[in-house]
Amino acid sequence: MNEPTDSRQRLLRAIVELARELPPGTLGALMSALESSGVKHNFARFAATHTMKEKLRRLEELHTQQPEINDQAVAFALQAASQAAAAVAVEQGTEIAWTGPGTEAVPLRRVDQVVYDMVATAKEEVLLVTYAAYRAQKALGALRDATDRGVQVKLVIELAEESGGKIAFDGLQVFRGVVPRAHVFYWPLDRRKRNASGSYGAMHAKCLVADRARAFVSSANLTDYALEANMELGLVVERGPASRLAEHFDQLILRGELAPAPGE
Repeated sequence: MNEPTDSRQRLLRAIVELARELPPGTLGALMSALESSGVKHNFARFAATHTMKEKLRRLEELHTQQPEINDQAVAFALQAASQAAAAVAVEQGTEIAWTGPGTEAVPLRRVDQVVYDMVATAKEEVLLVTYAAYRAQKALGALRDATDRGVQVKLVIELAEESGGKIAFDGLQVFRGVVPRAHVFYWPLDRRKRNASGSYGAMHAKCLVADRARAFVSSANLTDYALEANMELGLVVERGPASRLAEHFDQLILRGELAPAPGE
């Protein structure tokens, strides 16, 4: 990459970074000054913190290295980057869920609270993907209550007989006993790849999607240990990512990568 192009890329990266980090009022004042060519080579005066001042000085330095890009073009780029960042924030809003030792400085919702809330508030459908299902009676009860409300519940689970001995307890029958109206799917062995030693891969994904509008992607299985005792971490995402995740599993079922469990 030649030097002029490299310098322009650094300028663009600085613009995107500042558009995401500057407070709206500060960003608006900077853009107004740029549009009227009134900055007078003193970008840092728009920031209140040392860190932001340094970043604005860096933007000014990079802008100076690109004299063919005028102030109005930089203001327009800041506005475009700011609007793009806002759209992404709305599209991909996230929340952290955690079970384990807590800290007062960072209060977080518990994994089990997120699971129960998402299932309890679902109106149309719930997709649950788990490697293992063991006990977790409260979560199973919440899923049963959801089906009683007319919510369609789909479960994707690793079956003991398909796990190559990795799972000793098969949660399928327990799940069906508590949530009989749920639709259950699994990953057949003939659809799995083998590693160099000939062993099959595992259906190790874990997530919960409610109404294609909210998804919880987590380290936690559907077990009492995972929901109550383990150290587990997950992220709640909304809107677009949740819808795409549900659609992804729809396609896996449609293509036969996931099949109805025995007895479906």
